[in-house]
Amino acid sequence: MNWELQDYLVAFNMVEGIGSRRLTALVAAFGSLEKAWHAPYKELIQVGGIGTKLAGQFVDQRGHIDPIQERKWAESHSARVVTILDKTDYPQCLRNLSNPPLVLYIQGKLPTQPGVAVIGSRKATRTGKTQAYNFAYRLASHGLPIISGLAQGIDTHAHLGALAANGSTVAVMATPINVVYPTENRRLAQEIAACGCIITEFSSRSRTTPGLFPLRNRVIAALAKAILVVEAGQKSGTLSTVDAGLELGRDVWAIPGDIAHPLRKGTHALIKQGAGLADSPEDILTAFPEISTGIADYLDHADQLVFKYYLQGYSAQRIVELTGLPIQQVQNTITLMEIEGVSEQGCNHRL
Repeated sequence: MNWELQDYLVAFNMVEGIGSRRLTALVAAFGSLEKAWHAPYKELIQVGGIGTKLAGQFVDQRGHIDPIQERKWAESHSARVVTILDKTDYPQCLRNLSNPPLVLYIQGKLPTQPGVAVIGSRKATRTGKTQAYNFAYRLASHGLPIISGLAQGIDTHAHLGALAANGSTVAVMATPINVVYPTENRRLAQEIAACGCIITEFSSRSRTTPGLFPLRNRVIAALAKAILVVEAGQKSGTLSTVDAGLELGRDVWAIPGDIAHPLRKGTHALIKQGAGLADSPEDILTAFPEISTGIADYLDHADQLVFKYYLQGYSAQRIVELTGLPIQQVQNTITLMEIEGVSEQGCNHRL
C-alpha cells in the first residue's frame, strides 16, 4: 500500500464517526496519519474520544477502504476530491471552523468570493418561496454567490433565483455527491453544478441520517459572508446555520412577516436578538459596500417603497393599499423592475 498523506485523510473520512477532532487525537497519540491508520485495537481504545465501539468499527472497516478507488468513484460522478492538506484548492474559510471538513467532494466551480447564505424552512409558504427567489435573484445579479442546502422550500427557491439571474450558486449537501436529497431536485442539482457548485464532505460510504444536516449547515455558514433567514420556526434546524455563522462572525439578517405565522417565529426571534431586519435585498447589500445596488440607486423614495414591497411578494393592489401611492405609479415601477430583470418570471405574488 503506497498512500500519500491526502489518501490517508480520504480513508479516515470514509470511516463513520471519525471527524477532524477525533483524527487530531489519533495523530497526537500515534504521531502520524499512517501510524494511526494501522494502529492495533488495544492501542486505539486508549485514545480519548475513540472508545471500544468506534475502535472496533474502525478496525473492521479499514480493510475494506481504498482511497484510490474513492477518488475514481468521485471522478465517475464528475467530482473531484480535495483535502484539508491541499493548500490551494481547499477553501480558506472552512479552515476557520472548529471542526473543518477533512475532505470535500466538489462538482463544478467553487466561487472564490464569499456569498450570501439564503436559508429557511422546507415547508415554506408561497410568500417565503417568493421572497427567497427574489432576494436571491437580486443578490446574484450583483455577482454575489448564493449559498444554500438544496432542500425543499426556501433552499430550492434561493437556488432557482440565483440561476435565473445567471449568477453563481452553491449547494451544500448532507449526502454523498451522487445522492441528491430530495430526489426531485436532481435536475436542479445538475443545473447548479453546470454554472455553480455542488459540495459535500460525505464519502461514498456515508448514510443519509438526520445528524449529518447540522454538520452540513456549518459549511453553509462558513462559505457565506452574510446569512439571510427567510422563514423559520422557533425550533427550526435552520437556526443551527445561524449559530455556526455567529461563531464565525458572520452578519445575520432575517425577513419579518406575519407575527401570527409559526414560520416567522424564528425570524422574529432573531431580529429581537440583534439580527438585521431585511425587508429588501438592498439591506443585505450593505454588507458588501463595494457593490452598487443598481436600479435602487435611481429610484425616488416612493418608488423604492414599491421596489421593496414587490420583492417581498406583494401584488400591485396590495402595494397601493400599503403605500397610498397611485395605482399607475405602482404599475410603472413594477414594469421598470421587470425590464431590469428584477422580478421572478411567472411568480405568484400574494394578495
